[in-house]
Amino acid sequence: MSTQSICASPAPSNNCTNRPVEQAIATTHQRLRFIVRLWHWARRIDRLAQLRRERNQLHELSDELLRDIGLTRHEANRESRRHFWDDIGWRR
Repeated sequence: MSTQSICASPAPSNNCTNRPVEQAIATTHQRLRFIVRLWHWARRIDRLAQLRRERNQLHELSDELLRDIGLTRHEANRESRRHFWDDIGWRR
């Protein structure tokens, strides 16, 4: 980054001398926003993968284990057939 002023006037004022710094800060904020958005999407994808694994495991449980957790085979099958993106509580 250049240390020269980018002001049009020959005698730079205090507002003009800070422009390169302000631009660098703005760029840093944009990068941070992008990283935060990327992190949120990664967490969402991880949640969807976890949900799919849980539903597959639920489908594989025996009737005895389903009875222990208070579900019938019909309820377990219905839950396991739901799509992985069908997630009610994804904003946890």
